[in-house]
Amino acid sequence: MQIGHVLAGKFKITGGPRSGGMGSVYRAQDLTSSQVVAVKFLMRTPWDPATGHQGVRPGPNDLKRFEREREIHERLGGHGVPRLVDYDFACGKPYLVTEFIEGKDLRDFLATHRPTLTAATSIAVQVLRILVRVHAAGVIHRDVKPHNIILAADGTVHLVDFGIALPTDPQATRHTEGRTPGSIGYKAPEIILGERNPGPSADVYGVGCTLFRLITGQPVFVMSDPDHLIERHHCETPAPRLDAIVEGLPTDLVGIVAQMLDKDPAARPSAAEAESALRPWLPGPGTPAPHPHLTPDPTLPFRSGAVDQARMAPAAFNGRRPVVRRTSATALSRSALRALTTRTEAELAEDGPGPHALQLSQCLPDAQNYWGKHDPDVLRARLLCADGSRLAGDWPGAGARYRAVARDLPGAIPGTAAHLMELEARLGAAECLVPEDDDAEGALIAWERIILDVSALLPEVPGRLLQRCREVGQELAEWGHATTTEELLKRLPDM
Repeated sequence: MQIGHVLAGKFKITGGPRSGGMGSVYRAQDLTSSQVVAVKFLMRTPWDPATGHQGVRPGPNDLKRFEREREIHERLGGHGVPRLVDYDFACGKPYLVTEFIEGKDLRDFLATHRPTLTAATSIAVQVLRILVRVHAAGVIHRDVKPHNIILAADGTVHLVDFGIALPTDPQATRHTEGRTPGSIGYKAPEIILGERNPGPSADVYGVGCTLFRLITGQPVFVMSDPDHLIERHHCETPAPRLDAIVEGLPTDLVGIVAQMLDKDPAARPSAAEAESALRPWLPGPGTPAPHPHLTPDPTLPFRSGAVDQARMAPAAFNGRRPVVRRTSATALSRSALRALTTRTEAELAEDGPGPHALQLSQCLPDAQNYWGKHDPDVLRARLLCADGSRLAGDWPGAGARYRAVARDLPGAIPGTAAHLMELEARLGAAECLVPEDDDAEGALIAWERIILDVSALLPEVPGRLLQRCREVGQELAEWGHATTTEELLKRLPDM
């Protein structure tokens, strides 16, 4: 990707690339809004001159993790997490576009600044407040470190690169293979030891390592050691106490950081508990600016009164994510949503994804937040967005959308509209198994169950669903299952 290239006719590349976890990140300008954005591609370096390695084509797990990252930005964007702007494919490679945070990452900040105690606390508290929200939504970042913490020009903190983020649900697919994820020097002991289902406390450990670096100017363990020795120290050696390196620190502060760095995840405070414990060392309105001056200055939001500590204190999470009722002028009316889905359905049937499909995809998050993801009109829109992704060749995105709809419609009464949409979602998910995982056998088994369910509902089955059943059957026949699919298709009426 060259500087000046215009991606998808609307994103002009203006800078980069730089490494961004699973891919490469470019700075760009959105030509439709003049907004500066970050464009992240899922790709591997084609050639490494140091090793001569020719690179590896992204596999199914890479694609699924990238899709999960997109979903996290779409769902959690704002309040310290970059918002999703767009998502598509270019030259066969998926990319996502998020808002660009103008500022400096904490690694570069530390190369030129030694923050005061109030500045260090201001950074850690803001990161912990982001994590409270992220954890409440069922997500673990797994790579909290200075390079992934951005200080914006106004002093606010943003957490970026959710490329290896993980759901807290232990039943969710991990999409992780090979070496344990995370970064040397900030990785929690349980992750180093191969724990497949680390909890939110793993992120708290990363914040503890970062805060230790902010206060002392050095990592928890010497970074000149080989990587395997550093990881061994994080697993076996008690972390040094802050007051062993910096004199005169408050005993309570030393204690909370020690707890955050405990080897036992259960002994660490939650993000909310750590945030609350660190508040006494935050600056308040009227507090003098740090000396020497910091650029950006993370104390500014607290000193200026822009941040009300009580208002920003994370609310207790009751286990249920509230539905946000949006009343913005851009929100669709129900009649407008239905009209848009009708136009999108016709567009997909005639020409494939176009402007209506794009508009529906952009409006879907607002529609879900306003009416809820189980609303019949919203469910139809979700299925159409999945169809659009599939027809565009975005198999990971389509598969994830289909599976999400199927999960949200368990136990629907046979023959109802909800049940028919569940069957359609299951059918789409089955079709995506072949290009996603090269799993024709799994796709055949899933398709066979759907055919049996559909045949039991005849003749009350829409032609659209019958046609999709036949299309997927024809694809499976081409993948070597012609005999089985021909027999099962006899159960369906001729079109």
